[in-house]
Amino acid sequence: MYNKFNIGSSYRISGKLYFFSNTFQFIHPYEVINEKNLNIFEELEPQYNLARKKINKKYFRKVILESLKMFKNISLPTEWINKKIIKKNKWEDFKNSLINIHTPIKKSNDFRIYRERLAYDELLSNFLIFDKLKKNKKKRCNFYVEDRSLSQKIIKSLEFELTKDQQSTVNEIKDELLNQKQIYRLIQGDVGSGKTIVSLLVIADVINSGYQCVLMAPTELLAKQHFNYFKEIFDKYKIHTELLTSKSKKRKSIIEKVSENKIQLLIGTHSVYNKSLNFKNLGLVVIDEQHKFGVNQRIKLLEKSKNCHMLIMSATPIPRSLSIALYGEIDVSIIKSKPKNRKKVITSIISKKNVNNLIKGIERKIKKNEQVFWILPHIGSEEELEENENETVLSRFNYLKNIFKDKVSLIHGKMTDEKIIKNMEDFKNGKKMILISTTMVEVGINIPSATLMVIEEANKFGLAQLHQLRGRISRSNKQSNCVLMHNQNLSEISLKKLLILRNNDDGFEISEKDMFLRGSGDFFGTNQSGLPKWKFFLPYEDIHFLHNVKNDCKILLNDIMANKPKIDFLINTFYGEKEFLNFFSA
Repeated sequence: MYNKFNIGSSYRISGKLYFFSNTFQFIHPYEVINEKNLNIFEELEPQYNLARKKINKKYFRKVILESLKMFKNISLPTEWINKKIIKKNKWEDFKNSLINIHTPIKKSNDFRIYRERLAYDELLSNFLIFDKLKKNKKKRCNFYVEDRSLSQKIIKSLEFELTKDQQSTVNEIKDELLNQKQIYRLIQGDVGSGKTIVSLLVIADVINSGYQCVLMAPTELLAKQHFNYFKEIFDKYKIHTELLTSKSKKRKSIIEKVSENKIQLLIGTHSVYNKSLNFKNLGLVVIDEQHKFGVNQRIKLLEKSKNCHMLIMSATPIPRSLSIALYGEIDVSIIKSKPKNRKKVITSIISKKNVNNLIKGIERKIKKNEQVFWILPHIGSEEELEENENETVLSRFNYLKNIFKDKVSLIHGKMTDEKIIKNMEDFKNGKKMILISTTMVEVGINIPSATLMVIEEANKFGLAQLHQLRGRISRSNKQSNCVLMHNQNLSEISLKKLLILRNNDDGFEISEKDMFLRGSGDFFGTNQSGLPKWKFFLPYEDIHFLHNVKNDCKILLNDIMANKPKIDFLINTFYGEKEFLNFFSA
């Protein structure tokens, strides 16, 4: 490094600071300052997540600057936000806000002002689409579901009783189906509360009345698990269930059979809203783990049938105000109670230095034929290993394999879907006793014999994620344990987070405490909150915009023809799909 610096030259040091080997360091942190680039070095500059995309930072910045030059010459519709709101928040117009957020600035408060303006626009565009969904919801369907005999047969055949919340949610939905009311409902259920069986019972009666159903899951792993579960039950009643993913070998045949009404239930990933897929008689759309999708997927599925019902399932408990921002004016069913035979998970917090004691505990679990999840935040790469000395999925897999030999397996996002599903099946079938993974097992995975969840570097996860991961265990009547492992020197806020999880098992209580932590300045990020991803809108910080956004939405919709350029611009800017404009004008 000494040889790379010249005496008399000026250098600008910036970047992400890492702590490694008891000292602080930057990774590739400097640029040479000369007369040509002197004017572009400000106090704060935009940062882009380019590592995984393998795009050169300097090249990307150049592309952005060139794009902004062209954008300056584009004519936009006149202002759509109430002028009093703009003045109160000291906002600029949309064009200047977008340009400035990509430009180096001197004051951090300037960035906040630009982001808030764009966040407001993003939320407004969301509400414009929700208004259409809401109007569709008010329509009466031309079909109703009166026969409940199939769901009653299935309930009697179950090895367990429905909880009070499950039964009331099923009855609530069935009453709406009987009244020919078009359903647009969010089912919020804590982890392990049994949302899937609720959707299965509703699907059964819709199919028994002559209509098709589709269930969309965010990953092939979860879609395959749903397929196996639904097929096992529905085969007894001669209901044809199929799985459609991007890798399906019978893809063409499945699409044909769906159009001919020969498939009653289709389960899949994003493939189910493919343009070539046309349902003969679609009656119900179910979206599982909705926070993994956006409003665009919902609309594309609704396009398959203007009359169909929609159920959205989420294991992320959120306050009513946030649910309005995320889903619009939607009916909400809450499933809090859990099956009677479930024992409370015992959660403990340990330091990484106690890993040897943990290994002994795992040995005892395996002797009792119980299985173990071991979760880490990173897969592992040469670059990451250079930056820190923490364990990764790959390094921890090698470590545990030396101890437990062929009883250890792993899954992560860089593996093929086929390999992930095979390794997951081996774990589910008991061929492997320990599964090392990233958070891809966060939702929906059901392994009754798994009784231990180890989350390494637990302080790097959000509370919602930690609660979801813990929910992968305690799926039987056996005692389950969750171990939150961390490196030493936890921050006060990180310790508070882990203590909240250790002392609580109610997802709704955890959600409230999570909001309190965020309010105290510890914003863990939307990706860790279990909420949908947004471009600018931060749900926990910008929720106070809600009332004004709803008012501006009403103003725009009071005269749709006059405001059509503004409406089209907003929807197309944030969702970028012509289908949305067609849907909106339909």
